[in-house]
Amino acid sequence: MSEMNEILGAAGKLGALISGHPAINNYKEVARQLELDVAAKNIMMQYEQLIERLSQKEAAMQPIEIAEKQQFEQLQQSIAMQPTIKRFAQAQQDYMELMKKVQETINLGISGQLPPEIANATGTPPAPVSKIILDT
Repeated sequence: MSEMNEILGAAGKLGALISGHPAINNYKEVARQLELDVAAKNIMMQYEQLIERLSQKEAAMQPIEIAEKQQFEQLQQSIAMQPTIKRFAQAQQDYMELMKKVQETINLGISGQLPPEIANATGTPPAPVSKIILDT
């Protein structure tokens, strides 16, 4: 059971480290700004409703009208030009990149393949390098 507590303790420390990362703080702040931006929320709501309606039509094999296609394009342009949504998209991308790197590093640790610079920083010995020499 002490191994489990050690793992959970390390996970808690990792969570605390992640929560203090600038990408996380920026994501939280921009998400808060997006929540307060009525115009941005309205555009996103219209876009989500249109996507849902078009998905239902597609599933029912119904044609998508030209006006709906035009509305879709207009909403995409509005989203691309809306500053709060642009900042949110960038913050979300930064957050996802950080979490991807964390997950990849966890996976490397599980497989015993931590790069030396990370292994040295954590006090974990680097994984042994195995070389297979094939005679030809």
